Amino acid sequence: MKIDFEFTTPHGLFRDALHLPDDHTFTNEEIQAMQQQRVDNWIAVVTAPPVEPDTVEIDGVTYEKIQIDGQTVLKPVVT
Repeated sequence: MKIDFEFTTPHGLFRDALHLPDDHTFTNEEIQAMQQQRVDNWIAVVTAPPVEPDTVEIDGVTYEKIQIDGQTVLKPVVT
């Protein structure tokens, strides 16, 4: 059994589907909780702060970002 659902959020429209066996025993409240968990997880992903990469490539050279005395400096990565 496929249950399509959608939520309108401040971050846009979220659409998904639950695929359950035809003989499932979930209550409507449990199904609604599963749907809400899906939208909550999606909102957590789209609102998470960006993660800065630990390395950066400049002119073909890879550098590692490290902290020295509270400042970020680049250290060449030796391979």
